[in-house]
Amino acid sequence: MSKKTRTRVHGASLPEPRSLSLKRSVFFRMLLITLAAVLVFYFMGLTINQIGIRNVRRDMQTALQTGTEYAASQLNQEIEKLKFFMLEMLSDKQLLRFAISHEILTDWERVSYIRTLSSQEYQIKRSSSLLNTAMLMFPAIGKAITTEQQTQYVDLDMELWQILLPRTERGKVCMTEWNGQLWLVLPRFDGNKPMFMIAFSITSEALSARLAELTNDQMRNLLLMREDGSVLTSCGILPSGEATIRNLLESEAVPVSYSLTLTGRTTVNDALAPFVLYRTILWVLTVLALVLLIAYLFLYRRLILRPINELVRSMQHVEQDTRYRIESSGNSDYDDIYAQFNQMVDHIEHLGAQLYEEKYRAQKAELKQLQMQIDPHFLYNTLYMIYRIAQSEGNHSIANLSLNLSNYYRYITKMPEQIVPLRDEIRHVTNYLEIQRIRFEPRIRVEIDTLPEEIAMEMIPSLIIQPIVENAFQHGVKDLEKDGLVRLRYELEKDSFRVIVSDNSGKMDEESVRNLWNHVTDPESPDSSALCNLYRRLKLYENSGNELELRCVDRGLTAVLTFRRKGEE
Repeated sequence: MSKKTRTRVHGASLPEPRSLSLKRSVFFRMLLITLAAVLVFYFMGLTINQIGIRNVRRDMQTALQTGTEYAASQLNQEIEKLKFFMLEMLSDKQLLRFAISHEILTDWERVSYIRTLSSQEYQIKRSSSLLNTAMLMFPAIGKAITTEQQTQYVDLDMELWQILLPRTERGKVCMTEWNGQLWLVLPRFDGNKPMFMIAFSITSEALSARLAELTNDQMRNLLLMREDGSVLTSCGILPSGEATIRNLLESEAVPVSYSLTLTGRTTVNDALAPFVLYRTILWVLTVLALVLLIAYLFLYRRLILRPINELVRSMQHVEQDTRYRIESSGNSDYDDIYAQFNQMVDHIEHLGAQLYEEKYRAQKAELKQLQMQIDPHFLYNTLYMIYRIAQSEGNHSIANLSLNLSNYYRYITKMPEQIVPLRDEIRHVTNYLEIQRIRFEPRIRVEIDTLPEEIAMEMIPSLIIQPIVENAFQHGVKDLEKDGLVRLRYELEKDSFRVIVSDNSGKMDEESVRNLWNHVTDPESPDSSALCNLYRRLKLYENSGNELELRCVDRGLTAVLTFRRKGEE
């Protein structure tokens, strides 16, 4: 800032004005409000982020459980299909004939039976991706028909027979594990002597491959577990590490045939990666916003607050000495403001001189008004003399006219208070109506209802009713040749009362009244008619309950003035 002009008043230096501080400025309060709003949205963002993480975990858990149940149902269907084939083969007639009469069969018949049975085994093997070996064991002849070797008809493996036979039940497909494979076995007995046994083997590799076909991105790992909790086979590999353990999801165990259960496992690391990224971005933006806020506060104090403080101090100096001027600061943005400030000070000096002149003129006008108030007494005395002469000569019309005219001008020239009793205002209006009645009688009649006593002392603005009555004569019934009527009446309610002035001019309709009302209420209307002035006076008394309303009744204009009853108030 450049050096400013400092002045002294009456030889004493001016008191140092109080400067605006960052804490006292509007900016500081707005800054707090902005920070509060930003913090609210910030915590809302964090809350939404946590809700999203919980929803993702819940959805993935649901998908994992559903996928595990689906995979288990598919495995059960595969195994049930193999059981169905075994039961179907158990009652096969050719298999029974071969088992019973193999000793009496010719070589050609024996080969034919073997080919037929082997063909059935191959068909079953091709129908299931799980089946590794299908085998028919005949202990009586020590032979077996199998799909395991190129030669279908082989010697019976007695070790395998001795292991599988104890684990079978009559007429029921059983499952056992041996040599790293699952075996489905179904024997056929002749009394207590086994005739043959159907055996299907399923390898762990086949189970793992089938589980891999049933898995998806939501299930990274499926575990087929034995009854003791050990893993029989699995598909997929879960990454290791603390984060994986913390974000590991595991489905409930779903039972598979013969005491096997299937469990799914997965991690939510990949699914939660966008949420972690969004949270990191949010933190970075928060730190960046704080840095920008600090920089903005510094620039605000330097570029805005200091020049404003200088302007405030200059204004406070001007309050005591209008000769004070503020010099250029070198800041183009504020130089215009300083120039306007100096122009304002010059204008204030000019206004001060004008104010002094206006005050002098007002004093002269007041003196002239006091002098003019002497003249009306001559008018009152003259009218009173006319009244006494007319009364003494028996001319009551002239007497009443002069009396009403005297009262009318006395009420106006005495300049009543802004608020007067309704009784005084009605008395003044009555004087005016009597004068007009004498002027226009007999073609115009005047009807005045008796003023109710309960509202006689209600206070209303002075000279507020006469403009309506005057409008009824001047623009209503003045030009009627006969049967003209101007009526003044009252309506009372609990909290208000109405003064109603109506005429029967025959000139009005709804459209005319609407246009008149728009003209009266238009603040830009240059017309200074009685109704316009009255409406503007009522607007000065806002919240007073006083209202003006115009109506069209029998093609005449009815003006309704509503006043709020104040009572003792």
